[in-house]
Amino acid sequence: MAAQAVGAGDDALRALDEPATVRFTPAAKPLALRWHGSIWQVVGDPVPEPAGVAHARTGATPPAWLFTAQTGPASPVLEFRIGFDARRDEWRLLSVGGTGS
Repeated sequence: MAAQAVGAGDDALRALDEPATVRFTPAAKPLALRWHGSIWQVVGDPVPEPAGVAHARTGATPPAWLFTAQTGPASPVLEFRIGFDARRDEWRLLSVGGTGS
């Protein structure tokens, strides 16, 4: 599946609640995310969400991360938000959107 921008021209984050397959660095920061059959590699530094932030529908609790990623040098750069859902014992993709750049 080819990488496609979500809501082209719409930079707002789109709320989701999907299982996420995430790879982490040895320092426990997101490195890559598998989404819609593509590997999205983190670009720049992932930003941890402040302690106490939880996703209302999933009950995700910290650590949660916000980061930009792309599938390759020519792909769009999207912003992803993930959180760990302790009830399901899995990472969840909470939102995705354009970067505004």
